[in-house]
Amino acid sequence: MPVVEAVLSLIGPAYLAYYGFAVPVMVAWAVLCAALWDWNNRPSKRQGGVARSRPAGLMFFCLVAACYVSAHTGVYLLARHLAELWA
Repeated sequence: MPVVEAVLSLIGPAYLAYYGFAVPVMVAWAVLCAALWDWNNRPSKRQGGVARSRPAGLMFFCLVAACYVSAHTGVYLLARHLAELWA
């Protein structure tokens, strides 16, 4: 279900852009979504999963968070642009 979580998290930036929240709020939302995704997909939950070392886990989280922030920024900017057109 990682794809469902990622797609549903994109509703947040659209909502935040439509109601005029600032960009740092959207970035915080993206980092929280990345943390939730990382927690729900940790290796210890898998059958026979091997735990990552702390530095490797931190690097993986940073990669996931960067992907979430970039995707959420795109949705945020698109929704903000469309909100300005509708106003």
